[in-house]
Amino acid sequence: MVERKTFPAYGGYNIVVVSEQMRDGKWAAVATVTQSTGTAQRVIDLPVPVERFDTETEAENVAFKTAMEWIDQNTPRSEGPSSPGPSKVA
Repeated sequence: MVERKTFPAYGGYNIVVVSEQMRDGKWAAVATVTQSTGTAQRVIDLPVPVERFDTETEAENVAFKTAMEWIDQNTPRSEGPSSPGPSKVA
């Protein structure tokens, strides 16, 4: 079953993490970064990683971290520091 979770980040960004348990029992996850502006929604699909993980939480954590790194690298410093993330995903 596919799980989709949305987490807020700074600068008007949100991180959408989608995780799925594969046939072999391992977990995979991918992140999408979204940003709402006054007139539009920007959607950045991050590359699909090849890594698989033993737990859903581990897969989500890696996807969330990847998305935060993308935001940090593509957002002017004046918009704020990295979000520590939700309590479940660090």
